[in-house]
Parts: sequence; C-alpha cells; structure tokens
Amino acid sequence: MTSAAPDLSILSRWTRALAALAAAIVLATAGLVAFQAGRADAQPPSTSEWYTIVSRHSGLAFDIQGVSTATGAVLTQYTNWANPNQQFRFIDSGNGYYRIQARHSGLVLDVWNHSTADGGTIAQYTDTGDTNQQWKVTANGEGYYSIVSRFSGKALDVRDWSTTAGSPIVQHTVTGYANQQWQLTPVGSTCGADTVLADIRQGSNA
Repeated sequence: MTSAAPDLSILSRWTRALAALAAAIVLATAGLVAFQAGRADAQPPSTSEWYTIVSRHSGLAFDIQGVSTATGAVLTQYTNWANPNQQFRFIDSGNGYYRIQARHSGLVLDVWNHSTADGGTIAQYTDTGDTNQQWKVTANGEGYYSIVSRFSGKALDVRDWSTTAGSPIVQHTVTGYANQQWQLTPVGSTCGADTVLADIRQGSNA
C-alpha cells in the first residue's frame, strides 16, 4: 500500500502565508523604531546636559573664538574637539525659550547690539535674560534642530554656507536649509561611525 503524495498546493500556501507574516513583523518593527526615533528627535534639549552643537551643513561645531572669556567674543564654527569653549548648556527662560551658556566662560549667546538685520553678529555676553539672549530650539527631524532668536525672529546660520573652520555663525531669515540645522550631542556620549568601526575592530581582534 502506498502513502498519498503530500498536497504541495497546501504547503505552498503555508509558505506564502508565513513569508507574509514575517514581512509584516519586519515592517511593524521598523515602524516602531522610526516612531520612537521621531519622538526622541522631538524632545527639547535637557537643561542638565552640556552639548556640542554641530552644523548639518559643514560638520563643524559651535565655538567661542579664541577660547575667549571676554564679553563680545564671537560665535564661530570649528572642528569639533568638544573643548569647553565648544560646550554649551540650555538654561530655561520659560515659554519654550532658552539661554545658551558657554561652559568655559559662563557667558551666554547674545544677538549683538540687539540687531534685527540678516548677518547680525552672535557673541557671548553677561547673562541679562533679555530677549536677544533667548532662543527657541525646534526639532526639524532626523536629529537636527533650528535655533531662532526670540528678539529678532531670525535663525542661527552658517554665514555664506561656509565649510571653513573659523567662519562666523550669524543670524539670518529662517530658511530651514542645512546651514541652519544643528545637531545637539550630549558631551561624553559616544556615537557615530568612528565608534562603530572601533567596535568592529575590537570584535575582529577578540
């Protein structure tokens, strides 16, 4: 007596059903990860952290020129060494605004001379709490933020789309372009390609 041949059509249907289920699980997981990442991007900066603030356009960081502790020293972009003159914290000013304090000097970012002009200088100054020292920090997705002056309504901007270290950061009409987008990284956090490559190298040497 011979046994009946398996019904391959049933097996095929089960295989397709399992493949569809696996694909649905992958998509749901990816959606959850993206949702959580979006929520993280939308979080305001912590007032208990020091940050480096890096331009999406140039990859260079906020830097108080010459490591100066004097009032009037200008804000520039420079290679990110995470030195104290490149570390900043956000002090809550209420109503969604912050003052941005340099770690090395204790002074805050200030729209110099209460300018409302495009290209107005951004410098450090004694913390007075005035509106030209208050900034709205808004997430625009993918881990980047715009930083807009309460006083002038203008955004922090890498002047002339420069990619040169030492170029000034000024205020300019809000455009949302990459030279007005900033990544906030808590000091001491380890992330990025260098860390991943180091982990890979360490694993290969184990």
